Amino acid sequence: MKPQNLLSVFQGALALEEQFPPVDKKLKALKPHEIRNLNSFCDRMKEEKCAVSHFDGFFVGYSIAQIGKEFDLLRFGDDYILNIEIKSEIKTANKAQKILKQMRENYYYLKFLGFPIQIFTYVENDGIYHYNEIFDNIERKSYVDVALYLKTHHIDYCLDPDKVFVPSNYLISPFNSTDKFVRGEYFLTSAQQKVKDEIYSELEATPFMFFCISANAGTGKTLLTYDIAKEQISQGKKVLLIHCGKLNDGHRGLIDQQGWDIRPIRSIPQNSDFVVLDGFDYIFIDESQRIRALQLEALMIKIIEKKIPTIFSFDTKQYLREGETRDLGEYLTNKYPSINTSVKKLTTKIRTNKAMASFITNLMEIGKSQDNLNYDCVTIEYFNNYSDLKEYVDFLKLKNWMPITYTTSQHNPDPYDDLTDISDKNAHDVIGQEFSKVVFVMDDNFRYSGNKLTARGSYYSAKGMLYQIVTRVVDDLKIIVYNNPDLYLKLLEIKAMSK
Repeated sequence: MKPQNLLSVFQGALALEEQFPPVDKKLKALKPHEIRNLNSFCDRMKEEKCAVSHFDGFFVGYSIAQIGKEFDLLRFGDDYILNIEIKSEIKTANKAQKILKQMRENYYYLKFLGFPIQIFTYVENDGIYHYNEIFDNIERKSYVDVALYLKTHHIDYCLDPDKVFVPSNYLISPFNSTDKFVRGEYFLTSAQQKVKDEIYSELEATPFMFFCISANAGTGKTLLTYDIAKEQISQGKKVLLIHCGKLNDGHRGLIDQQGWDIRPIRSIPQNSDFVVLDGFDYIFIDESQRIRALQLEALMIKIIEKKIPTIFSFDTKQYLREGETRDLGEYLTNKYPSINTSVKKLTTKIRTNKAMASFITNLMEIGKSQDNLNYDCVTIEYFNNYSDLKEYVDFLKLKNWMPITYTTSQHNPDPYDDLTDISDKNAHDVIGQEFSKVVFVMDDNFRYSGNKLTARGSYYSAKGMLYQIVTRVVDDLKIIVYNNPDLYLKLLEIKAMSK
């Protein structure tokens, strides 16, 4: 996307609107009311002696990649960022609240760029409002004030917004950024907000039903799940969260400091006679693809008996043992056809950048992804001496890398036992969490059969654990190959695909 001149944008859009037969909608940058509003704004600025050049350098309708957050008008300069939202006349009583909400959100997304920010909202037949970030309020401004910003802005024509907006900045984790989560220092993506609104709307019509949030790693399903739970708790509802894995430090913080009722799945009996769900208004079951059949059945008996609306959050690709790939939406629909089950899907990845997602796809099956083949975010290391390897991992810990290893059997010898002392964090410990830099080891238990990665059998699925590990990463991934030159060569070939 390239910056444009606002006068050209609305005049070109107007020309397309007047064509007959009508022009394909895909070619139209603006809708009729947007043309009118932008025309109105430009006319106001012309009255304040703005020249054609003062309307130049704007990104119109820019949307942050993967997030879906859109700005009407955005212009970058070496002195500040200028954001102007253009709106039709607002006749509702809560006009100020609506304007403030959007401005607050825009400021949140723009502040990560590290420049001063000026945010305005032009409302047709009303005037212009300015966001004061210090007092978190809006104030009216004159057209003269805004025209001055247009005239004096030192425009940076070289800045590419796609390179400065980092999508992962905007997805916090309730577990790794618990304080920010509790304080509400985040916004849901448009996709997350859409699912949330649909859930509330359907609950209003049918108070007792099941919801399934089905999503791949990095799409923000856990944040969405915990955001809905937080909102219900703030409204005085009694909420139970069941995490199908080990509780982490973030869980314990929410329990100890916020009084949340969060329980690990191992605390749930496999007999409904011992399941107590009295008084709960909502139940949330996260990572529910991992729940055992008897536990699920015991819970469902009590949930249906008490008529408690329940939200299941899951990713069928995330599994640590064979069989942990249950599609809850399909299961509930078939098992309990008399109870409404609504399935919601999140598909856009936020946490994992596109290059990382492409590499992970090719790691599991070479050649499956041919897009975004820039793998600078991945490094491949090799050691044939275990003590050197261990010393290197300890060094990486000091550099803020998170080493993650495989979970092994507690009862019998396991092929992956030799790697357990790489880290005190295993695949089970990090379920639902995210880390900026992740390092892990692949040894002679791994190889490629054809183009597909395979792993020697163990108590837990090594391939499933590996996928769990690599999908915890946000920015940088480091794979250390131990004493397996054939695998090392294969990984180097995947890395070389980017060239």
